[in-house]
Amino acid sequence: MLPRVALAALLLTSGPALAEGDELSPVPAPVLIGHTYNGDHAPSQIRFINVRTRPVSVVWIGFDGVERLYASLNPGDEIVQPTYVAHRWLIRDKGDGQPLEAFISTRSAQRDRGTAQIALIR
Repeated sequence: MLPRVALAALLLTSGPALAEGDELSPVPAPVLIGHTYNGDHAPSQIRFINVRTRPVSVVWIGFDGVERLYASLNPGDEIVQPTYVAHRWLIRDKGDGQPLEAFISTRSAQRDRGTAQIALIR
């Protein structure tokens, strides 16, 4: 249990990391759900691509920890979502609402002149 607690503390207190290449690495959804955080004013973009066989909901986790639905994606659908560095995004199964994975926008898109980071929803 200690490693999971340590991971949660690290994710909640650390600043945004740089994405490796074009693809964002997901973070465990439970670490982000319901937690407050501070954002950044640097613009960014995430290209969410649903490669699952089921529809999903793309949810922004607000600074207050409250979830706000931004999009629904059917299998094979994608959307480019404008956002900001350090903003947190949660993917939920549209059918049963279960959290699947989460993403934190990084400085990669800013560094790459606005190229959207890729978040593959698996």
